[in-house]
Amino acid sequence: MIARIIMSEHPDEKDLKLFTSDHKDAVKGGFLANTQFSVSVQTSPTSLLVISGYENQQSADSNLVARQEWFDKRKGKYIDTFYYEGEIKTMMRGGGKHLLDGNIELSSNLKDSQKDLITDEVRDLRKEVSELKEMIKLLIQNK
Repeated sequence: MIARIIMSEHPDEKDLKLFTSDHKDAVKGGFLANTQFSVSVQTSPTSLLVISGYENQQSADSNLVARQEWFDKRKGKYIDTFYYEGEIKTMMRGGGKHLLDGNIELSSNLKDSQKDLITDEVRDLRKEVSELKEMIKLLIQNK
C-alpha cells in the first residue's frame, strides 16, 4: 500500500477551510476517489497535512494529472504545497489490531520483506540450535 502525504500552507484560515472542504469533495468523487482512505489534519491555523492511502503504486500514479489540475484551479488558495510518497510499513490501531479490516492486500514488496524477516529468523534459530548441540556435546564429554 502506498501513502501520499501532502503538506500545504494557506494565506489565511478562510482559504484553509475552503481547501479542506474541497478535499472532502475530491475524496467523495474527485481525483482522490480511488484512495483507500484520506485524512486531513490541520497542523496550524493556516497549515494542512493530508495522508492518503492507495492500493498500489499504479493506483497512486493514476491520479497525478488530475491532482495537478485540482491544485492549479486553487492557485491563490495556498501559498505552498509539496508531497512525500512511500510504501506504508505499519497501519494499526491501539492494541495491535489492523487499521483496515483485512480489505487491503499487502503489496508484494511488503510480503517479500516479511518473508525475508522470517527466513532470517529461522536461519538465526538454526544457528543457535546448532551451537546449543555443540555445547551439550562438550558438557557430556567432560563428565
